[in-house]
Amino acid sequence: MNDQRAQVLQQIRAALQAAHLPDARASVPPRAMVEQGDRAEMLTRFQRELEPLGGSSYLTQNANETITLILNLLREAGGQEILAWDEADLPVSGLGQALRDNGYTRIEPHVPADAEGRKAKLAELERAVVGITGALAGLADTGTLALVSEPARPRMNSLLPPTHIALLPASRLYPTMAAFFAAHPDVTQRGSNLVFITGPSRTADIELTLTRGVHGPKFLRVILLAWL
Repeated sequence: MNDQRAQVLQQIRAALQAAHLPDARASVPPRAMVEQGDRAEMLTRFQRELEPLGGSSYLTQNANETITLILNLLREAGGQEILAWDEADLPVSGLGQALRDNGYTRIEPHVPADAEGRKAKLAELERAVVGITGALAGLADTGTLALVSEPARPRMNSLLPPTHIALLPASRLYPTMAAFFAAHPDVTQRGSNLVFITGPSRTADIELTLTRGVHGPKFLRVILLAWL
């Protein structure tokens, strides 16, 4: 245990006896902030924050470049069955046709209510190797994605497959979560679910053994669309 950590824990132990926690230390420097209008800096910051978390980011300049990249990522993942948002809800024109032309099958996400139909559909959904989604926003200071679920944008696409590919227009980057909520004050009323995704799924047991992909995708690929 380093001296700084020991000092903090000692402060907490002493404060608990007096029923209050210590104030933040003035010696801790604030996080560097990014201005809303500085798109290049937000792109750089988002990528820099995402990479240490185990996510991968890519910057593309047009639709053709993006489609080529997605097809390469799909070949890397293996399999031909995928989950994907409706074409109208994905920001890259021509992507749906390119997927069909290359033999990829989009699994219909609707799960029947009856027991037999539900069982069969869940078995089908388990075959999806990749989920492709858009994103409502990205938070530059933490490398976080914000997704809102709607009928054409099911939440399972970003949760169920082992690989999640997210398409994020650069114009939807915000410096902080506070800036995001200021720009979208009604976001919690727009869909059935608002989720913030920061890197791939990570789970640690009582021995602090870290495992990826237990409660969500093992791989997160964020494609930043510089031209949008």
